Amino acid sequence: MIVLLLLLLSFLVSIALGAALLRMLWPRDAATLPGPLGVALAVALGAGVSAVLLFAWLLAFGPGRGVVFAETGLLGLVALAVLWRRRASPAAPPRSAAPEAGFPSWLVPVALVMLATAAAAFASTLIQHPHGDWDAWMNWNLKARMFFRGGEGWRAAFSPAIPWSHPDYPVMVPSLVARSWLYAGGETLLGPGLVAATFTFGTIALLASALAALRGIGQALLASIVLVSTPVFLIQGTWLYADVPVGLFFLAAFVCLALDARYGELTRRFAVLAGIAAGLSMWTKNEGLLFTSAVGAALVLDAGAAGRAAARRRLVAFGIGVLPLALVTAGYKVAFAPPNDLISTLGIDQTLGNLTSLARYHVTLREYVLHVSGFGSNGFGSATWLLVAYLLGAGVDRSAIDRRWVRVGATALVLVLLGHFMVFVGMAHELSRLLASSLDRLLVQLWPSALFLFFLVARVPGKGAVTALTRARSQRMTGSSAGAP
Repeated sequence: MIVLLLLLLSFLVSIALGAALLRMLWPRDAATLPGPLGVALAVALGAGVSAVLLFAWLLAFGPGRGVVFAETGLLGLVALAVLWRRRASPAAPPRSAAPEAGFPSWLVPVALVMLATAAAAFASTLIQHPHGDWDAWMNWNLKARMFFRGGEGWRAAFSPAIPWSHPDYPVMVPSLVARSWLYAGGETLLGPGLVAATFTFGTIALLASALAALRGIGQALLASIVLVSTPVFLIQGTWLYADVPVGLFFLAAFVCLALDARYGELTRRFAVLAGIAAGLSMWTKNEGLLFTSAVGAALVLDAGAAGRAAARRRLVAFGIGVLPLALVTAGYKVAFAPPNDLISTLGIDQTLGNLTSLARYHVTLREYVLHVSGFGSNGFGSATWLLVAYLLGAGVDRSAIDRRWVRVGATALVLVLLGHFMVFVGMAHELSRLLASSLDRLLVQLWPSALFLFFLVARVPGKGAVTALTRARSQRMTGSSAGAP
């Protein structure tokens, strides 16, 4: 029981740190911090901040429970700064999302049942397989144990003598697992499980709360139902890998860009928050570097096409948010991480030979088509085709798809997929095996963000019909009034 309470304390302190950071950066002149969305963002940002602080503590003092007192002390100082800032300048009232028409009430119990079922399945799987799967054994939790047990020799986690453990990988997940053990006072399998549950269900919460704020409850419920009914998402969460965690930071970056689109005329702070979330993805997996570059490239293309100062200011603000985490990641890569095992074993001749092999393009493209078209199958068919059918039936909200930031997000996702495609073609030694083992995990990273963009541009069911009926009724009433004596 004491261990559970201490782990709960670590979770609450992490959320509190994220909430404090969010309060300090949340614009006073745009909106008050919405409850569910604020908590979901605080979970994501708090996890990232806690991981960075833990690694900084390791650098300064080595493994030790002093980090618990350091975090709580820092939290107190930040809380005082937040209170002073809020007292000095109260926030403006928030803008609410547009009213939603045609929202079917039966979606609420369906979503709750699906969420409860997903939570039960998640817990059951973790109980049966508390150590996760292969990558958790040989990489993420291995590093966490070396951090926790290593004493002054904790840096051995990055030794090139164990190249099979990918010692160059970023250390968000290992840091959080080691942090949970430092709070608990010893190693417990509940620690990695808590980290996995935080990211898995934090992703669901962020997707639902963001869509509820931006599009309405109906779209939020539909998106969350699709996500929790995607078996590969929940399964990979229980594997204790870093793919679901990095996907949460991808989603957080897109959500903050969406908020920037709503309030960008007043403030650029949401773009800064988007940059912070993207930077935290770089501290989670190497794929975060590709994602951050893709978002930056999409913003550059948008600024160039727009020719507007506002688009350029958004790009600069995003870069400001990315910069601190980029410096942290770069320092880690230079000072600790050995060369990447995939890149270090490739020569220029071999890479050029791979890039000029038409057979490799064919194999990669075929696997892309198969994995994307069959992604998310839960026994009732692929989620991809279900979403296509939904879009054909409900239609597209043209006012949403014309928004610049939706195009930025879609462009970024395409660039990420294209980047992975070229990595497979140019660098994979055993191409077919690597595609079979890795492609679904890469798609899981992007899946919450893809659902977020999808349900932003998809029309709310029944909204078009209700709007047309209201317009016709208004015209009839106007005509009757005009003809009246």
